[in-house]
Amino acid sequence: MIKLLSFIILVCYFFLFCNGGTLPTAQTDEQTLITTLLTNYSKNIRPDEQVSIDITASLQQIVAIDEKQQIMTSSLFFSQSWIDSRLSWTPTASNNITVVMLPVKSLWIPDTMILNSADASGYLTVSDYSLASVYYTGQVYMILPALTIRTRCSFFVQKFPFDRQMCSINLTSWSQGYNRIVYTENRSLVIDTSGYSEHPLWKLSGTDLDITDAADRAPFENTVNPIISIQLFLQRKPLFFMMNGIFACLILNCVTLLSYPLPFATQIGLCMTCFMTYSVYSLNFSSLFPQQSQYLMMITLYFLLSICWTLLSMTWFIMYNHFTAKAEMPKWLYTFCGLLQRVFCYCFPIPKQDDKSNQKKNAIADNSEDQR
Repeated sequence: MIKLLSFIILVCYFFLFCNGGTLPTAQTDEQTLITTLLTNYSKNIRPDEQVSIDITASLQQIVAIDEKQQIMTSSLFFSQSWIDSRLSWTPTASNNITVVMLPVKSLWIPDTMILNSADASGYLTVSDYSLASVYYTGQVYMILPALTIRTRCSFFVQKFPFDRQMCSINLTSWSQGYNRIVYTENRSLVIDTSGYSEHPLWKLSGTDLDITDAADRAPFENTVNPIISIQLFLQRKPLFFMMNGIFACLILNCVTLLSYPLPFATQIGLCMTCFMTYSVYSLNFSSLFPQQSQYLMMITLYFLLSICWTLLSMTWFIMYNHFTAKAEMPKWLYTFCGLLQRVFCYCFPIPKQDDKSNQKKNAIADNSEDQR
């Protein structure tokens, strides 16, 4: 009896609350509309003879900048919009439905790629779960999830750490020419930095857009493609490098200057310590950048001048200690002074002998008299 009652309650719940497994009218109309739109729809055929693509890049963050490998890693949202007349309908005939969500894999999408990508494939990846918003006018709006892309960038670091760099993200269609796909030139819509997170070492000083034509990639067909170059102007924040490099070496230069009144052994020890410290700093900064011979970095010139300053100070210490140390004058110097005395008719004063030398001579004289 209890089992029968439970079965009756379950059946009543199913028909009352689940509506017998039937969909609401709005969902039924949307399902019918999607089926009608995708019937006889081929994603391999372009919507029109020339498709106009509106592309927008929303910069989220500059993840990393590898100056040695000349690569910039950034995180962006990419959105593309175009008109596909095959996906248009009349809202009044479909229960006033104005927009539907369709899988991107079922639609024709432009083969937009990143030309200066540092990865194996520069295509904007589309996952199996990506959806596109399709409006009744036939406008398709596709937003790709946050992509972490790696692009090649040429760095000019001669004025490091006060340098400014310009890195670009070049977008174009790889196989479709200008007669098939044309990209927008609306500068206010292409670059969006409202959700940008600041990098700890780089400041985004500005953005710009440049559209150029690329050369033909196939000799048998006109494949000149417009290239959208999203340019990012970056300015390095120099505080970290100034405190950990330039200011530290400046302190060492002051230490070398203050070592002049110290004893000779202490002076040589400080100079050798400064030499080793300059070498370590120079190697650390050199490891951040690629090996090149086009220009001399300002930070490298600063280290070289610091090393030369320490070398000159060390040379002065050695020469001063050598010529001021108390020692007997060499025989050749006596001969040279005698020649100068005859040339200039001047008598050099006889150097005074100290008490120890006099005592030594007196002791030698006393011993010789005792022996007699």
